[in-house]
Amino acid sequence: MVPTPQVCVSTLVTVSTMAVVDLYLLEQSMLGSRGLSGPSVWQYVAVLLGDLGFLLALRFVSAGVVSEARSPRRGFANALWFLFLSLLQLKLFFVCHNYRQERRPPDPLARKTLTLLLSICLPSLFLILTGADHMTPQRRKQEVRGRLLWVVVDLLDVLDLQAGLWEAQGGFTVGTGGIAEQKLPIWAEGLVFFYCYALLLLLPCVALTELGATSLPGQRGPCKEALYPWLSLVTINIFTLALRGAGMLWYRDPRVSTVFLGKNLLALAVKLSSAWERHKQEQSAAGSGAVVGAEPGDPTLPNQSTEQGEGQTQGKTSPSHYHTLSRSQSHSLSHVSLEPTTTPLGPSFISHEL
Repeated sequence: MVPTPQVCVSTLVTVSTMAVVDLYLLEQSMLGSRGLSGPSVWQYVAVLLGDLGFLLALRFVSAGVVSEARSPRRGFANALWFLFLSLLQLKLFFVCHNYRQERRPPDPLARKTLTLLLSICLPSLFLILTGADHMTPQRRKQEVRGRLLWVVVDLLDVLDLQAGLWEAQGGFTVGTGGIAEQKLPIWAEGLVFFYCYALLLLLPCVALTELGATSLPGQRGPCKEALYPWLSLVTINIFTLALRGAGMLWYRDPRVSTVFLGKNLLALAVKLSSAWERHKQEQSAAGSGAVVGAEPGDPTLPNQSTEQGEGQTQGKTSPSHYHTLSRSQSHSLSHVSLEPTTTPLGPSFISHEL
């Protein structure tokens, strides 16, 4: 069976990313924390076993991703993203720890190369897993691509915040003994790292689940309001804004990206204004609906009274009608007297007999 292009590209992205991060780990383990040569066998074995298990799981999960490419389900896509990102973040944690323990002069080119690799591979894998290319309506495809752009920008925002933990951008000061020390405390770095890990793990899965409903031809998607814009507003536009602001103002950390700081401010203003406009439109629509619902009620009153008048007129004319029938056709009088229309005579007859 020939693999589809989606499987080939996703496998190429995941395997190449893991291989490059493995090279970083092996290079750090060979040089040691103080720049001395000291390779260890168990680190090679651990890396190889982890990659082997990932490849075995990738074989089955990729087949599931292909099978649900034209369906609204995204279970295997979420599983692949969860598996890949969990293993990747575990390796990046050790990379950050080794960079912090290093006593060598930092290599900015190698660290920025790692950031560049992640900023290309992670959004690319997310775009592949969405299955946007399988959507047949062109208008729906363009709409989904516009929504995917926000998700990609959010991923780059989180990656930029996390990359500040291993990049050397002048955030070092020379302490006692000529040892480079970072101003940001270790607990703050751990908090930022695991917060970024949680965002990278959660937000794409939510976006995949919501965008999966639009993958079928002619599918309009769920009627309920999307959850991702509100999660992005709170977790990225507000919390990362607070983290960057605290790092820049409190710790004087020069690694804070002012570009994404301005992006979060603009996104916060745009999303809040859009939410306020939608709220006003819903209120105006509810008010107009109440007015329209009240207007048809008034003309019905004359109609009801007219119908009641017609019913009373029919009730009055029905006895004469049956009386005429009883004169002209005496043989059908007994049949006519048994009809439900002769019920006005029933109570008087029963009371007389009692």
